[in-house]
Amino acid sequence: MSTGPSFTVVLPCFQAAAFLPETLACLPQGVTAIAVDDASSDGTTALLQAWQAEDPSYRTLLSHAVNQGLGATRNTGWRAAQSEWILFLDADDVLETGWHSALGQALAQQPAEHSWLWHPYTEWDGRQKRLRQADPLLQATDLVTKRLPLSPSGSLIRQSVLEAVGGWSESRDLVEDIDLWMRLWQAGHRPHQWSTTPWTRYRTNVGLTKDVEAHAAKVLGRLDEFVTRGWLQAHDRQEAEAEIWRQVGRTHHKARRWASARMAYSQAQPSLKTVLLRGLTYLRIPL
Repeated sequence: MSTGPSFTVVLPCFQAAAFLPETLACLPQGVTAIAVDDASSDGTTALLQAWQAEDPSYRTLLSHAVNQGLGATRNTGWRAAQSEWILFLDADDVLETGWHSALGQALAQQPAEHSWLWHPYTEWDGRQKRLRQADPLLQATDLVTKRLPLSPSGSLIRQSVLEAVGGWSESRDLVEDIDLWMRLWQAGHRPHQWSTTPWTRYRTNVGLTKDVEAHAAKVLGRLDEFVTRGWLQAHDRQEAEAEIWRQVGRTHHKARRWASARMAYSQAQPSLKTVLLRGLTYLRIPL
């Protein structure tokens, strides 16, 4: 283990028994981790209790008496940590072998002004991995109009910065990740890439992909809030909505839901790329 700046893995869990064993297995003994059980009833609690008992000096298990949602569960975790950095990991995602050694070395070399770190990630359906194709983040509007290179899983943020910006949104009606990214940006923080290695495997066949339109509605609601706050202009919001529908289409496309993909693409901003993608669905050619 590195003797450099400390970090804690925060693992929010709810009804995660199906995928949790693989996620827990990627957290070696001696790595400080806090799991928060958000009132699960499917066996998640028993898995977490056994995991915590294997390394009680470094593993903490916290529980909510009633379900509070993902944002609140992440907040419970990082607020209980006693480290300089917080590494977030969702209960259905995985960190690749060797991640903790690489991270320990990288954190020891981070400039003091760096407060928000990311690395590339792969999209994973449980069988195959593909590197997430993303765009550079050069301005605040890129957080909602571009393909983000970062996800909550694998993101590192200084605990003092999380405290200063108020942590994750606990709203169940609006998406919480781009909200935090935007508030960090507005507070003067910028995401810095600490590694070119895709250390995180982001599972794509669970979570928001089960009801991607509902997720899109939560994102659009957050965009309206950004416009109200003056963080986003109306034309940027329109561009962001087009990108959201293109991503919805791609999600359905990857899952071979051809009709749903075509419907989503039709709501995206017309472009050669969108026309080509929509054409692939008629030919039933997957991404």
